[in-house]
Amino acid sequence: MESSTTAADVRRHIDRLYEQGQVEGEEGDWTPLDPHGLAAVDAREIRDLAIAEGVAATLEVGLGLGLGTLSLCEALLEVGHGGAQHVVVEAFPTDFGGAGTRTVRAAGLDGIVEQINEESQLALPRLAAEGRSFDLALIDGDHRFEGVFLDLCFADRLVRPRGLVIVDDLWMPAIRLAVSYAERNLGWELLPAAMTRAFGWI
Repeated sequence: MESSTTAADVRRHIDRLYEQGQVEGEEGDWTPLDPHGLAAVDAREIRDLAIAEGVAATLEVGLGLGLGTLSLCEALLEVGHGGAQHVVVEAFPTDFGGAGTRTVRAAGLDGIVEQINEESQLALPRLAAEGRSFDLALIDGDHRFEGVFLDLCFADRLVRPRGLVIVDDLWMPAIRLAVSYAERNLGWELLPAAMTRAFGWI
């Protein structure tokens, strides 16, 4: 189903959320963006990277407050491929009072967002078995080593060759270890200059 929402509509919605500094849950409770959501600079640069990649299909692990989903959907709408779709996998959709789901719905993005409420370790293998393919993936779900490790292994199968995989929270040793494995064993290239706050090995 096509969305009547435009990239400009999504941008205005994102700007409002950052201006108010919090998002509303399904029952009217509020969650502050800091420290739970993507920083504005990260959201903007993720959007810009996705646009530069000319994305038609994007994948996200971890819905959170919905800012990553909104940023990638803005990029999809800006690029303008017919049938563009964003798939987000969220094992705990009621976290933060369901704010992530509500954020996506309030932005009018139901038409291009497929939300899978399941552990990524179960959902991603199924997507791979179905032959799904994505131009870019944002990994920001399970922050334990084994969870991130499996997300990256399946992202290697799901993201097209030379596509992008953006991994959040590399300040955590477990996530750095998983990324190191992908770089050394899956032939991935770390791009520390791609984003202002990107991680690079010292």
